[in-house]
Amino acid sequence: MDPLPELSPAIKLDYLAEGGANIVYRIILPSTEEQALEPQPSELPHYGSSTPPPTEIDDINPDIDVDINITSEKLLRLRKNVRYGLPYHDTAHDFQTQIRPLFDDELVDQIMVRVPASVIQRCNADLHERERLQKRPAIRCGVYLAEDEPLGMLVTDMTTTATTTATTPSTTSVAEVGHIVELKPKWLIQSPSAPSKARRCRTCALRDMKRADSPPFNSRSSTIAPVVIPPGKAQFCPLDLTSSDKKDMQRTIRQIFPSLPPERIDTIAGALYQHPILQKLLSLQRIHNDVGLNGPPSGSKETSLSMTLRDCSIFLKIPSSTHISNVQAGIDIRLGDLDLKSAANGKAEYWLNIEKRLIDEGWYMGLMHADIIIHS
Repeated sequence: MDPLPELSPAIKLDYLAEGGANIVYRIILPSTEEQALEPQPSELPHYGSSTPPPTEIDDINPDIDVDINITSEKLLRLRKNVRYGLPYHDTAHDFQTQIRPLFDDELVDQIMVRVPASVIQRCNADLHERERLQKRPAIRCGVYLAEDEPLGMLVTDMTTTATTTATTPSTTSVAEVGHIVELKPKWLIQSPSAPSKARRCRTCALRDMKRADSPPFNSRSSTIAPVVIPPGKAQFCPLDLTSSDKKDMQRTIRQIFPSLPPERIDTIAGALYQHPILQKLLSLQRIHNDVGLNGPPSGSKETSLSMTLRDCSIFLKIPSSTHISNVQAGIDIRLGDLDLKSAANGKAEYWLNIEKRLIDEGWYMGLMHADIIIHS
């Protein structure tokens, strides 16, 4: 087995985003000026008494010098210290054996690398400082990177910047290449345990239930105006993402990204309409349909490919219209967030309880909270 690449302890990272289990960092590459200031080797080699001649020095894997070679156009993902987090060695194995064989070139790629402990410690110190300055999402505060995790993941950079280069110790320069759109397709087919006459798909039913559970809808004293929600169209319905009617896709993109200009809406909708990635994801969800009441039993510690396929993300990297004549043809579309989900640590019970509530409380049938108006 080839040795894993190892990042330099001096690598510079810039906090980009985080979820429940991971934090993503942008890698700041050394500037041209910094590289020019590095000492250059003499043209005449010198060998000390303890240095073997060149023929006796072990070959060095060129991939080990990774800070520029394989980190180019990559982000670094690091694991947080959470009870449901899997070691990256297991995550990478699951990805290679169970996820990658399902797809061709549609995935956000990931490469496992070794990360020096000092880098993790430095990142955790930065997280504490971000909390002090209130620059970290409140919901994420108090949880930090796992200092016993020696590995990280280099993932394809699907953000709006092609490169980030250090210019001075306190500034960075960024090259804009367009912008990124991310959406979660969620459940592209109905839950197998939903009522036969359901008026909501699984995603829309869950969204309605969560809205009713949250203020102001769970407070009788609320004076907020009612929210009007057409049947099955709460914000956007995932079923529209695979509709044969292009207007459904255009409406969906407008609902997801209401601030985008009309020409961008048309570009994104045109790129996603009947796209092979969405069609493949739909097909895979039909095949891997052990969800709802048919999901992992209570107490299970197994992984769930079915739930993984229902919680991934689609990333669209849209080039600047000034850089390419046919913007739609230049859009890079990939699937990400495909770490295999585990039913352990209470997740199986959580999934089952959600499904039971959706059924028992009538959310699939559109029996909404009194503060929400249904248009039949």
